[in-house]
Amino acid sequence: MATKTDDVLDPMRTIGTKFLALVAVLGIAALITVEAIIHQLRHGLAVTDLASWGTQEGVTWGLYIGTFEWFAGMAVGSIAVVGYVRYRELTRYDVIARIGELWGLISGLSAAYLIVIDLGRPDRVLNILTAWFVTVQYSPLAWDVTFVTALLVMTSTMLILSLRRDFSEMDRDSLPVYTALIGEVLTAGYRPAEREKLDSMLRWLGLALLILAFTGGMVPGWLLGVVGAQAGWYGGIAGVSFLAGGLLSGVAVIALIAGVMRYVYDWETVLPTDVLIGLGKALTLFGFVYLVILFNELLPSIFPMAPLAESRVGEAMLYGHFAADFWLAMAAIAIPVVALAVFRERMLISGTGLAVASVIMLWGVFVKKQLTVIEPLMYPSGLPYEVGSYVPTLVEWVITIGAILIAILLFVIATKILPMGGPTGGQQSTTEVNEQ
Repeated sequence: MATKTDDVLDPMRTIGTKFLALVAVLGIAALITVEAIIHQLRHGLAVTDLASWGTQEGVTWGLYIGTFEWFAGMAVGSIAVVGYVRYRELTRYDVIARIGELWGLISGLSAAYLIVIDLGRPDRVLNILTAWFVTVQYSPLAWDVTFVTALLVMTSTMLILSLRRDFSEMDRDSLPVYTALIGEVLTAGYRPAEREKLDSMLRWLGLALLILAFTGGMVPGWLLGVVGAQAGWYGGIAGVSFLAGGLLSGVAVIALIAGVMRYVYDWETVLPTDVLIGLGKALTLFGFVYLVILFNELLPSIFPMAPLAESRVGEAMLYGHFAADFWLAMAAIAIPVVALAVFRERMLISGTGLAVASVIMLWGVFVKKQLTVIEPLMYPSGLPYEVGSYVPTLVEWVITIGAILIAILLFVIATKILPMGGPTGGQQSTTEVNEQ
């Protein structure tokens, strides 16, 4: 009879034709993305539709920064989930935590990559790093670089420590050679007496990740919110809005991955229905909170006493040339929230409903992030310039979609070389049993 541990490890032991086909397709997409990046490096940002606002009637930030905000938000939400699971020692959610660790790290790397792409010349990163001690005192971009770096370091540390604990309890002879080799490296010098210390380190690092998510996690929102001259960006709610969207998209992407893996690998015992219901409740809560914050963010800009520049941005969003995109994004968030609240048991019993709701909400957040970044830049504040325009070029679309597909490729490969949980994955801890 197969055990839960066998179910968790089985996907690593076989590499089927469907997996190879998926990797091949994603690999081709990655090569096309690399070609687009080389093309942009060769010809500069002239291959994009980015331009100075005002006299050039363009926008200075576009698809790259909008997608950066989306990836950074998913990273924040992912580490928040990981932090909560590890701090509360919810071993029943160990697989969820591992998904969050991997996707949080991949999202952080993707966000950093998009910052570099938007700079035009990658060597400009050196200017940011060498001047960091000065610019961190006043530059939101330097704050952003600091946050992303801290996120990558802490998430990597959590992943390494949790893998060290998991590998220490596994029979590595039953694992694929490459996985066993990783296990040997990560458990070098391990002693049984270390287990209690590892548990304690993971718990307190989980608390640190929660603190990072709910404090530093607002920094990408501040990147826009402190720009006083730009209508539609400036305001004290920008950081909170980013955090709420990040929590929603982070839980959504973890729920999506969990639903897909449950279906593909028949993980009914590893990811039981009550775990999916827990994710569904989190999605419902964070989706509702995000909608409330978006309402409060938009209301001042459409009120009669709003400054002219602010009202132009708000009107364009509600019933101007961005209205269709805005309302579709809001519907993509609101409808799944209502459906999850009303039909939670029926939607989550198989995991398919959760995955569908999650992907719709992720798309809604993605569109809203693009509108948040791009739309205000089309309305120069206090200056008699024409309304700007922005239509992403083929190069921008290829690099942006390629970033998403490369992130998926990295995760898919990771599932074949790293265990998605330890020997206790999917089982309740004593604490969880006592709480029920």
